[in-house]
Amino acid sequence: MTNGQKQHLLGYLGYYKGSVDGIWGPLSRKAAEEFQRDWNLSPDESFGSASEERILQVIASGEQAEDWWSGIRYWKREEFRCRCGGKYCDGFPAEPHRKLVELADNVRAHFKSPGIPSSGLRCEKHNAISGGVKNSRHLAGKALDFRIQGVSSGQTLSYVRTLPGVRYAYAIDGNYVHMDIE
Repeated sequence: MTNGQKQHLLGYLGYYKGSVDGIWGPLSRKAAEEFQRDWNLSPDESFGSASEERILQVIASGEQAEDWWSGIRYWKREEFRCRCGGKYCDGFPAEPHRKLVELADNVRAHFKSPGIPSSGLRCEKHNAISGGVKNSRHLAGKALDFRIQGVSSGQTLSYVRTLPGVRYAYAIDGNYVHMDIE
């Protein structure tokens, strides 16, 4: 497992708060220590094989992921599924990032109207076919294209840009907005 993969998995579970850059620095070590402490593993700064095995078990079983999804009121994991329809992936080439989902939930709650996604996760093949950039945040579960029913993209965008943690946001058209996180 690469350092970037470890960072991504630790971030998905809420331990790692930095950018996924593949550099195993202080933030990575801190996240590894917290995960190991919470899951009764021996401390190992490099996040060795026992930690790698355990984090994959935790994610596969949904032990941790379920906790934060239960706090999401207006979105379901399935709504973030890759739109390739199973042609190129199983629908989840990555997991929707918690921070992104929480922000989307906040937007939906603010407008008190349904949120309708057009693109959440994308596998590499679907991203290329869709005309997405090679480093699209959709590939890592850190971007969402969506609309709020009955609300213009301008109104949605104005609110989205006030939210802490939004890295980049723009109106796709008169209805849909793109929002991504670091």
